[in-house]
Amino acid sequence: MESTSNPNFGSIRHWGPILFLLLFCAFGASAYAPDSTHIALRNEPVHVIAIETEVDLGMVSYVERAVKEAEQEHAVILLHVNTFGGRLDAATKIRDAILNAHVPMTIAFVDKRAISAGALITLAAQKIVMSSGSTMGAATPIYSSGEKASEKVNSYMRAEMRSTAERNHRDPRIAEAMVDESVGLDSNYSIKLPIGKLLTLTNDDALKVKYADAQAETIEDALKAAGITPTTLTNSEEGIGDKLIRFLTSGLVSSLLIMIGMAGAFYTIKTGHFGAITIAGIAAFVLFFTGQYITSVAPFVAIILFLAGITLLLIEVSPVPTFGLAGVLGIIGITIGLFLALAGDLRTLTPGRMTETFTTLAIALVGVIVLGYLIIKYGPKSTWLRRFRNEETTADTSFYATESAILIGKHGLAQTMLRPAGIVTIDNRKVDAVTNGEFISPGTSVTVLQMRGNRAVVRADEDRSVMQTNEAGRDSGDAFGGRLPKNS
Repeated sequence: MESTSNPNFGSIRHWGPILFLLLFCAFGASAYAPDSTHIALRNEPVHVIAIETEVDLGMVSYVERAVKEAEQEHAVILLHVNTFGGRLDAATKIRDAILNAHVPMTIAFVDKRAISAGALITLAAQKIVMSSGSTMGAATPIYSSGEKASEKVNSYMRAEMRSTAERNHRDPRIAEAMVDESVGLDSNYSIKLPIGKLLTLTNDDALKVKYADAQAETIEDALKAAGITPTTLTNSEEGIGDKLIRFLTSGLVSSLLIMIGMAGAFYTIKTGHFGAITIAGIAAFVLFFTGQYITSVAPFVAIILFLAGITLLLIEVSPVPTFGLAGVLGIIGITIGLFLALAGDLRTLTPGRMTETFTTLAIALVGVIVLGYLIIKYGPKSTWLRRFRNEETTADTSFYATESAILIGKHGLAQTMLRPAGIVTIDNRKVDAVTNGEFISPGTSVTVLQMRGNRAVVRADEDRSVMQTNEAGRDSGDAFGGRLPKNS
């Protein structure tokens, strides 16, 4: 009897190994296929942004402008990082600009170090590449003396580091350990950090805990490690505007601008004369607030408080009686406005920056006092300064040395508002005067009680204050074009 066989058996036995080989090859091909993200990002233009100096307000302006340029060209951003850190408020603004950048990829190439504020900026990048021997961490805010900042500031920095790490899928506990020495890292991590020690990662450590994606020694190698082949490589340079902002926001220049602005305001309020000095003061304040506002450091409320303070001071020196309240509130408004403009975000106000803010204001105040003294002492003898004076509200000092005693008992007219100091006119001479505390309106008749140096102590003569329009015209009246009394 003939045996029969399955007609499909031979074919299955023949094709089985071939099908297995095909499946194996397909699996292997899929396992070793390049990452789809890298395929999508190859041959991209690249913009290099340098984070290589102290992190300050000038860097904020530079980075924000460079990010916008990269967005316009749809270019990859590479941060070339080598910094010991700087201002925390500036670092958070740069961090936000990097996180919110609408570009194909952001890469941080740590070339030597990314310390303190530099670590926060680095963590904002989607990929991190570090050079051999480089470090990243030590992000605790500290005093200028080296002491740890308050818990409030450290808590803010800890949250910023944690949330930035989480945004880019990195272990947030490691970011916290860079800020807070009480965190520690146990045996569950590739590296150990005892409690009480602050974390600073070497490049090898960063690779172990997956905070660095690769190691490279050059920008080109860093891009290659991140899967980018640059079609163009553009180095974003600081523009004139960025350098100007850095210049205007420096401590010394800020002090000078505040000093010039305050001197101009004092001159205008004191004399009622709007001229070159007033314009210089306004220009100084505009430059100061422009630099602070463009970098988003000065909150809008700082400008509002400052302008309100100036307005109250103008009301104080006007004939409107405020009994000193407007003046006090005006000085408070100006001081708080200037402080907020310099200090910026109070959540990031470290003791070091607070000291810097008070130092800037103190230098400006001392400068105004010294400048005022020099003008009072040498101004009357200076032909150049005389061009800027309002002669109608400037005292005549030429006769003080020999004739000041003869003024006692004489009557005169209040040329300006006495609050309690100002100018009075006696025998057609303008004399520096002061009351015993009361305010006297312009145009009031006064009597000289005594002389204190070159200043006359006066009181109002109620029975002699008959008002009339000054016949010589408004320009020779008081500082506000008021009326002068008629002598009986």
